[in-house]
Amino acid sequence: MKTKLNFGALFLSIIVGIVIVLFFTFISGKLYSTALFPTLALLSGFIVTGFTIGIMTKEITITEPGIGAIIVAIVTYLVIPLYHLRGFEGIWGSDWLLIFMNAIVLTFVGSWLGEKFQHGIVDSQSSTSPNLDWSWVVAGTIAGLTVSLIIVNILDLIFGHHPDRFIIPFFISILFTGLVVGWKSPGVTIREAGIAGFLTITLDLNIVRLTLKTETEIGLLYIIIGVVIGFLVSLLGGYIGEKFQANSEVKAFK
Repeated sequence: MKTKLNFGALFLSIIVGIVIVLFFTFISGKLYSTALFPTLALLSGFIVTGFTIGIMTKEITITEPGIGAIIVAIVTYLVIPLYHLRGFEGIWGSDWLLIFMNAIVLTFVGSWLGEKFQHGIVDSQSSTSPNLDWSWVVAGTIAGLTVSLIIVNILDLIFGHHPDRFIIPFFISILFTGLVVGWKSPGVTIREAGIAGFLTITLDLNIVRLTLKTETEIGLLYIIIGVVIGFLVSLLGGYIGEKFQANSEVKAFK
């Protein structure tokens, strides 16, 4: 069964997302002088958008709101700074990127929640992306995040506190994320490995921003490079995992 993207749901998610996200952001950004509540309002707008599309569309459309969220994020990034809302004063460019990475993830969560409210059971075979197994996306993300936290703690105990070396467990965990998804999940799931890698990257960057880089920015270029290379590494892990799975299947039939 081939993936059949619902362009109507995609277009609707973009329109609804722009309206809801900008409305939530404008109201909160003008009201508060710090970024906490405006950021929460912005993120909740993405969740509400995903939920709205999920509960309105007849088919199971989790992928479409996620793709639409990327466009909504770009529009929001271009529009919001023009109005100099006091709630977002002092927000670095890298913070904006990290916020929108979280927003895309939360849109998927919102759309899944909407589908649960409408259908009760979210069956991937009934969705517009039947070949995408979201359960393995979640499993790979949890595995990758767990590995990154364990390696960070081990390196810190052995070599001392050197945050600059955290790049090592970062890419190891991303590779492990793709490897687990590609190896253990049935069928070809390299796309799932890529998405799980993106989720792992986002969660790791959240931890870094909340613990290590609280007074200064991470650096926009570092985040961009980390996302691009991390995504490619997760795909590589997925490819290697698929090869392991294929070899295991060959040995089982001998």
